[in-house]
Amino acid sequence: MFVVDENTPSAEEFLSLRKSANMGTRSEIGVKKGLGNELFAVRLLENSTSKIVGMGRVVGDGGTVYHICDMVIRPEWQRKGGGTLIMNSIMNYISSQNTPDAYVNLMADVQGFYEKWGFAKSSPGSEGMFLKSE
Repeated sequence: MFVVDENTPSAEEFLSLRKSANMGTRSEIGVKKGLGNELFAVRLLENSTSKIVGMGRVVGDGGTVYHICDMVIRPEWQRKGGGTLIMNSIMNYISSQNTPDAYVNLMADVQGFYEKWGFAKSSPGSEGMFLKSE
């Protein structure tokens, strides 16, 4: 059903995927500047058409911090195992870096998915925060 492709999505793919899942907007300028600077990226392709249906990325310094971001699957392809394939690929990459005690984090838009890889809420020990745009 799916093919995992360990490549960075194009700006058009990135913006289209995020829009399809009603995720926050990103500027085309920012996307073009940021894509290709991640530590790791994975695209999820539909097997028969090779059309992109999902993605995930890892950003960070490659030693002390790994931030999993831009996890998205087109709504019509959700709950078919694609998110698990993306996360398995991401977690295999992070494990392969052999950086003990690195801080691996993410901001989750869904509950009950990331826990199977060992993720837990950080509160009350710490709180996730973001810079609010006006």
